[in-house]
Amino acid sequence: MADEEEKTEDPTSKKLEDARNDGNVGKSAEVPGAAILFFTSIYLLFFSTPLFKDLKEMMLYIFSFIGKDIDPSIYFSLSYTVIFMLLKALFPIFALVLILAFAFNVMQFGFIFVPLKFELSKINPISGLKNIFSLKKGLEALKLILKLLLIFAVMVVIISISANDFISMMDMSIGASLDIIAKLIGYFLAAILLIIIIFAIIDFYFTKYYYIKSLKMSKQEIKDEFKNIEGNPEIKGRIRQIQMKMARQRMLNDVSKADVVITNPTHYAVALQYEQGKSNAPKIIGKGIDYMALRIKTIAKENDITIVEDPSLARALHDQLEVGDEIPEEFYKVIADIFSYVYKLKNKHL
Repeated sequence: MADEEEKTEDPTSKKLEDARNDGNVGKSAEVPGAAILFFTSIYLLFFSTPLFKDLKEMMLYIFSFIGKDIDPSIYFSLSYTVIFMLLKALFPIFALVLILAFAFNVMQFGFIFVPLKFELSKINPISGLKNIFSLKKGLEALKLILKLLLIFAVMVVIISISANDFISMMDMSIGASLDIIAKLIGYFLAAILLIIIIFAIIDFYFTKYYYIKSLKMSKQEIKDEFKNIEGNPEIKGRIRQIQMKMARQRMLNDVSKADVVITNPTHYAVALQYEQGKSNAPKIIGKGIDYMALRIKTIAKENDITIVEDPSLARALHDQLEVGDEIPEEFYKVIADIFSYVYKLKNKHL
């Protein structure tokens, strides 16, 4: 029992689908972040000329007010212009970030819609503390610390290497200084990009691994799920027994409408009925062996139905045809002779 309770089995497709429907998906937050940084860097390297041009114009516009008296109306106009120029310059980056964030989340787990649910258990402080001190949270915290340390180290190295450029900026024009700042920012983004991508790859596989691990199932859970999907075998067996019993009862009720019953004479019995205008040939409305054959013959006797003994024919009809099937052509002649005999007997009685 202890082994069965251990969650050692991979989650079934139904377990994964149920988790997805509940909004529980294996999502790495690092992957969209790395994608945003990478593609934003590409944009800044190859398509940022209009951006830096707008930023230069904004800076020059701001510096043009240095040494001037600024009254409230000028301050309002300056603020409005600066905000407008800043939004205009940064709008492509904002749009790119939104598109990338959406695209790389959808790429990880597809598009899902989960209605919002308010659950008191999620604001339970005890559960919150457990989540804070869980192994997963600890690993995420360690990963964040390592990432920040690496990025800080990269910043220190870049600033140390570029110290002379910073000093020389004091004697440069504003435009030249901005060019140096942009170049240093480019170096910084390029230097940390590799770090972010590496952490994103690690986080992606770690998230997938932890996600699958969190959905692991015990052998008993898999059995219970199978029972829920396929139905309990014992219950299904009982249902089949009831269905077979009902089918047999319906068949026995139909035997009373038969025109003739063919037997072998003890083990097999087949009841035939021919409805002129409704069927092309006589059809089997009941069949059985041993006990069921005896029941069919008893019902036939109770309803004055003719019983014809033909062992080979009775067995052939029983083995080759099912209840409801019409007689095939290969049996037409022998069946026609039997029905002719039955009709003659009926006419004699009449």
